[in-house]
Amino acid sequence: MEDMRKDMGVSISDVKTWRAREHALELVRGSAEESYMRLPSYCAMLEAKNPGAITHIETDNNNHFIYLFMSLGPCIRGFHSVIRPGIALDGTFLKGKYLGTLFVATCKDGNNQIYPLAFEVGDSENDASWNWFLTKLRGAIGHIDDLVFIYDRHESIRKAISTIFPNAHHGACIFHISQNLKNHFKQERAHSLYFRAAKTYHIPEFDRHIVQIFNIDPHVGNYLHAA
Repeated sequence: MEDMRKDMGVSISDVKTWRAREHALELVRGSAEESYMRLPSYCAMLEAKNPGAITHIETDNNNHFIYLFMSLGPCIRGFHSVIRPGIALDGTFLKGKYLGTLFVATCKDGNNQIYPLAFEVGDSENDASWNWFLTKLRGAIGHIDDLVFIYDRHESIRKAISTIFPNAHHGACIFHISQNLKNHFKQERAHSLYFRAAKTYHIPEFDRHIVQIFNIDPHVGNYLHAA
């Protein structure tokens, strides 16, 4: 709106500005409908040009899109050969025309950098979506000894892991818990001790930090105990 006023000397409404922006994006990227229609050919090309890549598209009886799964061949092979068997699970909102959720399974590599393992596009974080994603993930990576999942305590993730990876360990993300601590409890000293407890490798040291947290604020200690 400001550019049009400065460059053209014309004032336009919010609605017209938004419509012009959407039209320009469609000229550059194409429409959302066209993109969904191209998904099957995109997946076929991805598997043809990327040995070992795995893709799945789920549709309903009317051939309408439900889910997309994708895991690249090098990511799967790297996970089996050099990556520690720990997988972080999360989902984030998509902001396109049809909204939806991007589901991700990531790891940490030897340089402590994010290592992408698999992706899903679905409707929302619910039981059906997480079950479908983890079922496809299990098909992609197979059985892994001592596998660990980290997530934000979403109940749908917990149930899906328990069903599809019954022998895997799973725990809560320490950053997610720390954000909850900051939002619900105003005890900075307890926050600091929480991170020390979460990152220690020795049980006596862990117990000592937990006792200190209970001494500072029993409500914080009870919350962590429940977590």
